[in-house]
Amino acid sequence: MSPSSSSSSPLQKVQLTNNIAVTSLIGLLGIIIVFIYNTAFSKGFFTCNRYILNTYLYILMAFVLISLEVLAFDLNQVDILQYFGSIWSFIITLIIVIGSLIVTMSINPRNVLLKHISWLVFVGILGVLVYPAYLRSKDKNTLLPVLLSLTAILVIFSLVAFIRPDLISFSWGPILMFLLIGVIVTHLIFLATINKRSNNQNMKYVKGVSYFIIVLFIFFVMYDTKKIIVGAKQCKEMTADYINQSLGVIIDAVNIFQSLVNVTN
Repeated sequence: MSPSSSSSSPLQKVQLTNNIAVTSLIGLLGIIIVFIYNTAFSKGFFTCNRYILNTYLYILMAFVLISLEVLAFDLNQVDILQYFGSIWSFIITLIIVIGSLIVTMSINPRNVLLKHISWLVFVGILGVLVYPAYLRSKDKNTLLPVLLSLTAILVIFSLVAFIRPDLISFSWGPILMFLLIGVIVTHLIFLATINKRSNNQNMKYVKGVSYFIIVLFIFFVMYDTKKIIVGAKQCKEMTADYINQSLGVIIDAVNIFQSLVNVTN
């Protein structure tokens, strides 16, 4: 075996693994789309039938699309890390995310095509935000533990909400939003003063806040899961909206993923 072929072997293995992952995800995406088409629509519009199942199909589809986007970036070695890390990039990103979220949620679910286009744009934006965390986790060989931890958190605390919805109150909403806004403001202050501290101090801050965010979004997962449960009971054909219902859990998962990467690196 020549030195050149030996040195390229690990890279070829990584590319093969990524190609297999992409192919598998595309196959899974096709299956999800078929299920959604057959169960979520009646006469071209959302139906109340199998409400919870359809909502989670949209959540799963978002996860698959984000994974495909991240892997596509990785395979093509897209470099976007230079655009993250400054206070202005954080502010611009925040405006884009909130703006696209508001637009998506404000579109009438009866306008099926426009609703889905806006949702796909929003999911695409989340994919861009996930990519830097994915690269850091991949470089540190912590991607699998992070994904397993994320899956466990989502499954366990969603089950808690389904088994004991009485333990979860919608009065949590304002409190959770207040804490989230507090985290955002604190992070803005951190970015504005980042050069006044040592790298070690900055890393300790990031890890500490990341633990707090994980706990915060665990409560969001339970809160958003209960919204799905109640939404299924109160569903009306004219207002059925699996896309809006799915957004909460999708955002929760993205934030938990990024924070898990921070605490494991």
